[in-house]
Amino acid sequence: MDTRLKSLVLKHIGKAAHKYWRAVACDIIAVCQGIKPGFLYDYGAVSSHSLAALTLDVFQTISHEQSKGGKKCDMCVITLEQDVMLVNIEALYRRLEEQEHCMESLSTSNIIDVSENLKSPQILSFSSPHGIKLKQELHRFCAQCKQLLSKRNVDVKVAEVELPETENFNLTTIFGLLIGYPVFYWYQGGAEAANCLDMVPLTVYEIVCDVRNNFTDSQSQTSKTYDGFQTSTKHCDGSKAESLPSKDDYLLKSGHAVYSFSIPECVSDHCTERIHSWFHNLQDGVTKTLIINLQMSQKTVNLPSVAL
Repeated sequence: MDTRLKSLVLKHIGKAAHKYWRAVACDIIAVCQGIKPGFLYDYGAVSSHSLAALTLDVFQTISHEQSKGGKKCDMCVITLEQDVMLVNIEALYRRLEEQEHCMESLSTSNIIDVSENLKSPQILSFSSPHGIKLKQELHRFCAQCKQLLSKRNVDVKVAEVELPETENFNLTTIFGLLIGYPVFYWYQGGAEAANCLDMVPLTVYEIVCDVRNNFTDSQSQTSKTYDGFQTSTKHCDGSKAESLPSKDDYLLKSGHAVYSFSIPECVSDHCTERIHSWFHNLQDGVTKTLIINLQMSQKTVNLPSVAL
């Protein structure tokens, strides 16, 4: 399947995607199979219609492999100002509803306030003046997205999402919501404002996986050959046994980063349980998909400047 996917990426995106076609294909597969609600295309310039055409072809390819050729491609490509994002309509619906529920539960905020005027990052309270305004705007934004996504007249919709024209709103918050991060940032002052993350210890979480090349290998067989990537074995009499598949025979990509996000260490007590619960739900969701060996790692960084 990898040869087919490579040709599709190069066909729709162009030769500039040659170095990272595997990553592009894996990101699209992760969204198509509901592992993440959205994927922000950050590999270079791409038109919304090119990404929509590529998504449909990738979806049909993996559906054929899975013997589900008649299944509808329930995807949407949305533009947010100059950015292009692919979303899984069903998964994003769930994500938006979860966020709306979270905003009504004042004790479980999942948004970190990193406004420049703060001495240190803090959990945003939805009962604070800024929290009340942001909650109202996020409710309107969620309603706009749900209405837009409900119009499913083509295999892959292309639509434009309008952002509220207010200093209380920024793309960092919207991307965190649509990509599916368990916690995400907000800061006061709009897109051009600074933040208070400079020289603040940050815990960076990365969720990586292997992406299978097809559905024919069972999970147990894949795990068996993955441990050491043996290519052949020998019988006790010294004769050569049947060769085992190599890593490249069944993996489209190894160690693909599905998610990467950070939180300030000073709010980790509030966020850690939420993050681990979210990760366990991710693990439960990869059954019968091309995604295997989902793992989460974390490291601490301290940067002189942090751009969001």
